[in-house]
Amino acid sequence: MGILQRVATALKQLFGPLAQQAAQATGVIVRQRKFTPMSLAQTFVLGFLQKPNASDEELAFVAAQAGAVDTPQAIDQRQTPKLAAFLEELFRRAVRVVIQAERVLAPILERFAAVTILDSTVIGLPDSQSQRFAGCGGRCGFGRAAMKLQTELDLRSGAITHVEVESGRSADSSTPRQHVRRAKGSLRITDLGYFCVGVFAAMVGAAEHFLSRLQFGTGIRLPDGQSVDVLEWLACQSTPCVDRPILLGLEQRLACRLIAWRLPEEQANRRRQRLREEFQRKWGREPSAQRLAWCEWTILVTSVPVEMLSVREAAVLYRARWQIELLFKRWKSQGRVATLDGSSEVRQVIRVWARLLAVLVQHWLLVSTVWGDATKSVDKLCQAVRLFVSRLLGSLDRPAELVRQLGELSALVAKTCRRNRRAKPGTFELLNAPSHLDYCLT
Repeated sequence: MGILQRVATALKQLFGPLAQQAAQATGVIVRQRKFTPMSLAQTFVLGFLQKPNASDEELAFVAAQAGAVDTPQAIDQRQTPKLAAFLEELFRRAVRVVIQAERVLAPILERFAAVTILDSTVIGLPDSQSQRFAGCGGRCGFGRAAMKLQTELDLRSGAITHVEVESGRSADSSTPRQHVRRAKGSLRITDLGYFCVGVFAAMVGAAEHFLSRLQFGTGIRLPDGQSVDVLEWLACQSTPCVDRPILLGLEQRLACRLIAWRLPEEQANRRRQRLREEFQRKWGREPSAQRLAWCEWTILVTSVPVEMLSVREAAVLYRARWQIELLFKRWKSQGRVATLDGSSEVRQVIRVWARLLAVLVQHWLLVSTVWGDATKSVDKLCQAVRLFVSRLLGSLDRPAELVRQLGELSALVAKTCRRNRRAKPGTFELLNAPSHLDYCLT
């Protein structure tokens, strides 16, 4: 089955059986008059995909295309807690559908059974949701209610392989996704929020690999068991780029590699500035001199052996972690998933779940068209998808026609959506040619 057929099947599943199951679980349809579970899902998901800030009148127009001719007033009356529950249930079911690109992004990734980037994003919610989704109380920019989406992106195929909905207050380090076993020979890339030597040890015991920055203050030992101060030890190395076997953790002593290089002064200064701002915001004080000195280095730890991954390749792979940050940025800036607009808290919650479903569909279309193509702009693809929504609406009940319309979208994107010229190579280019990394490991 080709990628276009798989996407068509996923869309049929979303707006068919999954919508029906979500409706039965939530009781959103009491008496079927104009709306069915399928047309209701199409109205709010594709309506907000077409226009993230769609009005009730614009949603009514989408509803008519979905076969449920109704008035803007009727759309307004539909926006109840049951609709919010229906869309949430539909999202939880939809994220289990995995759409993978047909080609691997770069040869370097074929060395691993999977390359998973795990990260999270927080979305603020109305205060009425605080019992279900406790927020951080405003300290981190969120109020009494917020949810956290623990998201896993497969860098090989572009697939969103898992989304776990958690309370906004939950810590990344304690998410259940920390302890999920993945395929043998797979690689997990995470930021410092997930740093845990015990988790890394369990991964190594299961024949999985990890790649992470080193957490400040974590003890290391040399292979002979000697404990060292990381910064002092790095300063004594004779090579500009350090790649040494170490034992991670003073107690666990996990055998792995430490890879480090000193940053250019300008980049180190930016890190120090961000660190000072973070300390002032959270604790109202300056970071220690040692903590500031840590900003001069990029220090990675990994279980991948040197014969399987060079220093420069490790740097490029960790840099590719930014792809999931860009995913979250698209969700929030273009898809408006974190924008609490609407005349009531119920309408605000409905928009959060409907927009999350919309950006999920958008990602399926992204994977089927531009994933791995360094010449294409993902932002421009998202704009093209919005213009294509009406054609998708008109073909959802005709499988062959839906595949044809997806093919036309793919052909359109192939001729357009070109990425603007850049002075520096992007992630896709670097993964295929790590030697083009734009700064020296010095």
